[in-house]
Amino acid sequence: MMNLINQLLFAVLISSVTSTFLLLVWWMLRGFFMLVDPKMIYTSLRWICLLYMLPIGYVAVIFAYRVWFQGQDKVWMLVFSRTEDITSGLHVISVIWFIIALVLLIYRWIDNKVWCRKFRDNIEVERKYDPDIVDTYEMVCDVLEIPKEKLSLQKNVLIDMPMIVGIRHPQVILPERDYTKEELEIIFFHELSHFKHKDLQCKILVVVVLMFHVFNPFCYVLLGIVNLWSEFMADASALEMSGQLHDAKLYFNKIVDLVPDHKKTIREKFLFSTLYKDDNTLSRRIDFMKKYQRARKAGKAVTAALTAAFVLMSTTTIFASGKTVADLHNFIYQSTEGQTKENEKLVVTDDGYVEHYCDVEDLNFEDLQEVSTLDQDIVTIDSGVHYNIDWIVNPNTRHVSGPYKVKNGETICAAVVVEPIDKVYWLGIMDHEGHARYVETTGSAAHDFKITETKNYRVFVQNNYKDGKTKLNAKGYFLYE
Repeated sequence: MMNLINQLLFAVLISSVTSTFLLLVWWMLRGFFMLVDPKMIYTSLRWICLLYMLPIGYVAVIFAYRVWFQGQDKVWMLVFSRTEDITSGLHVISVIWFIIALVLLIYRWIDNKVWCRKFRDNIEVERKYDPDIVDTYEMVCDVLEIPKEKLSLQKNVLIDMPMIVGIRHPQVILPERDYTKEELEIIFFHELSHFKHKDLQCKILVVVVLMFHVFNPFCYVLLGIVNLWSEFMADASALEMSGQLHDAKLYFNKIVDLVPDHKKTIREKFLFSTLYKDDNTLSRRIDFMKKYQRARKAGKAVTAALTAAFVLMSTTTIFASGKTVADLHNFIYQSTEGQTKENEKLVVTDDGYVEHYCDVEDLNFEDLQEVSTLDQDIVTIDSGVHYNIDWIVNPNTRHVSGPYKVKNGETICAAVVVEPIDKVYWLGIMDHEGHARYVETTGSAAHDFKITETKNYRVFVQNNYKDGKTKLNAKGYFLYE
């Protein structure tokens, strides 16, 4: 029994390391996936969740042992015997880990049993009493191509948020209150999108991952990421299928009205999904929808090919190296070239940056402020002029330099260090005709913008955070030569 627990811990440790490495790769590539097809981001994330529970690395070790012990009897016993030597000093750790995982399993089970007692008071929604609700529900089911008999529609006086619950017997549950037809459509499109995406099954999988990988802090991060992306994709599907993708503002305003202000989110409950809101998450959902609206999805063949490539790489994560990651970066960049909208293109420059070409108006998010101050001329040299950058860039603000005429064939060199070093910012140039080029990065950056047309150019640093408190301190210089 002890050796079996040791073996299980051994398998979990290997899976935890390799899958966490893959999660970090996904985190680096999620912006690139957005260029191909936003839905690919969530698909690949769910695949990573599954890999945490698939002992691929452990199976590789087993096969290695089979080679070493080839021709001998009872090969599986030999495997256990050999690994017992390795884990002989870890019996106590193995038992502690096993007990914690078991306690978490029991806690989650009891916690959801207690919460789900509220559902005993459900009342089925009937057409003769609520014809508008039933008609709207059936209409949404038809649009999403979900058989109506697969889910039941219920009301409950003990809840104050619409939700979808259950795996074997899924239910859409409404609070006992009056709704407009518009509100019902938003609720049903959102909640049934969760059902169509099988988000509840995914949440259960992540909670099970967290039980087994309780020692891995990245798994707690994974739980939050999956919850957030399930909302992203439910929002996107709800707006797409309802034909209201162009009116996301109304959609989110309705969500704000539907959820009580005092209500804390209960998205950690893994047997149901609800409409919920908090300032930070709602802001990120709105930002995602803006990007989603602007994204031009690649063809199904390209998306399928890239997804298959990611899955293939995932199954061999244990053998992955830095070169593999670099090759995937390059492959995705090449595959996505030409997939962006017509007035925007991407160029991978010699220094490894992805240079974005777009119109200045594409940089102007809602309520974005533009600030310009007098440039400090450090020194004039034969090849150009060197200017100092010492800017405090407020949230949702673009700080720009003065305009300078730069000739065809010259280069604008910009180098900055931005604090906090973990915050994302845009460093770029714009011309007087409304065209812009920029790189997205964090911390320190140095980039040469090669000029192909003689125009007046300005250098800028843009802070896209909208939380009202994330200020960026940019220090450095720029010169043109």
